[in-house]
Amino acid sequence: MSLTTRGKIVAALIALAGIGIVAAGAGYLYLRSLGAFGTSEPGRPVKVVVPEGASAIEIGKLLKDEGIIESTLAWRVALFLEGGGENIEAGRYDLFSGLTAPDALALISKGATVDFVTVTFPEGSWLEDFARIVGENTHISRADFAEVLSSGDVTSELKPADVDTLEGLLFPSTYQVIEKDTGLTLAQRLVTEFERQVESVDFSEMEAKGYSPYEIVIVASMIEAEAKVNSERPKIASVIFNRLDVGEKLGIDATVLYALGEHKDTLTVSELAVDSPYNTRLYAGLPPTPIGAPGIESLRAAADPAPGDLFFYVVADCEGHHAFSETSAEFARDKAAYQALEC
Repeated sequence: MSLTTRGKIVAALIALAGIGIVAAGAGYLYLRSLGAFGTSEPGRPVKVVVPEGASAIEIGKLLKDEGIIESTLAWRVALFLEGGGENIEAGRYDLFSGLTAPDALALISKGATVDFVTVTFPEGSWLEDFARIVGENTHISRADFAEVLSSGDVTSELKPADVDTLEGLLFPSTYQVIEKDTGLTLAQRLVTEFERQVESVDFSEMEAKGYSPYEIVIVASMIEAEAKVNSERPKIASVIFNRLDVGEKLGIDATVLYALGEHKDTLTVSELAVDSPYNTRLYAGLPPTPIGAPGIESLRAAADPAPGDLFFYVVADCEGHHAFSETSAEFARDKAAYQALEC
């Protein structure tokens, strides 16, 4: 190899090294601008709740969305360089806007400011179920929560003036309850969430037919109690509204269970005859209030029933599907099939 050739190679290598240094410098400055390095400039206080089971990457997105860090890329760089992302606790954190990713990671790594418990209220829950679940899973006692629910201190935009219960107006879902929560703040959150969910559903079609939002919620609560399969909810809604329109008794056993105040699978002949305005086998029309807390799918079904002239349904198999029919003859056939089931 000639000296000239060797010199060209050395020059080329020096040039490449220079380019690498420039590129590295540019990369460093870019990451610094995103908050991967450098000094924080803390701004407004921000309270952030890291949910149970959130991954380190999901936490980074949460921090960016709350304005605490500038970039999720910077967060990933901090995780790579500092580590510890797998040890971040669920809970509430008191942070600030304008933090660099490493500073945010360092603060979060110290642990949550306030611990919380995750509480799930199943769809169809009665008020007494909400109180029991709160008492079993939080620092708020069952009695205290039940007292708040009946006190009138919490109300709902959906509750008519002549109704004195919040039954059916607390949204069944999963919530995080912190130490500072009281029965009052938790109850208000459950009611507010129900109102928010209702706002996402278009009730206008059924309102145009003369049903109030509260009456639609009552229908939704019966759908929730009866349906085991999501696809059947609009059909159950259709049966209920069709029977209401002609003044026929609804005959829904779930309303009898509510009248009895018992959760169970079967009813005796005497129980089916209980004299209560909630007994839709005895009295035509809607029960006075919802018979439980409907979820979003039941609310949607009540707002948009399936078309057609369905008037009957009965359990069709051991998985909880129903057979729907238009005539009493078809219903008699389906009922006989149900009675022959061996589940």
